[in-house]
Amino acid sequence: MCLLWSSLVWSALIVHVIRGCPNGWETFDGSCYFVSDFREDWPTASTACGLYHAHLAEVIDEAEENFLKQVISKYHAGHRSDDNYWLGGSDMFVEGDWRWMNSDQRINYTNWYPGEPNNYQNHSEDCVVVYINNHQQYRWDDRKCTEKNNFICEIGDDSGAIVIG
Repeated sequence: MCLLWSSLVWSALIVHVIRGCPNGWETFDGSCYFVSDFREDWPTASTACGLYHAHLAEVIDEAEENFLKQVISKYHAGHRSDDNYWLGGSDMFVEGDWRWMNSDQRINYTNWYPGEPNNYQNHSEDCVVVYINNHQQYRWDDRKCTEKNNFICEIGDDSGAIVIG
């Protein structure tokens, strides 16, 4: 099994170097993005992204947010159970100090659902998801990092990976 994972990772990296983004990834503004079709808790999702020299996505502006909405819709429209996607934001170290964990930058652009983040009933809701409600509104929510959700990986200029194109 380990050999299979190694082969898959190397194959993805070879395709990445030759063509720009790994197969199945989308490109936007110098970065590559992957929207998972399986669920993991936040730490495991972060590790899964790391297998591709990527990190959980860090949304820096409305243009990037709109791009991610399109990618999620493209791959997951109609999948009723796919309504939460981990991003790379958290306040796990200092409550209320929301940061992108990969870059350790304070989160400046936000798209919180009204009333969020709320750390609902002090349940240690320390990780950011993009939540898609019944009306196809894409907003952020704080959730427990142990929940299993789909996730979005990003390979960007700061990841150490080579992005061509």
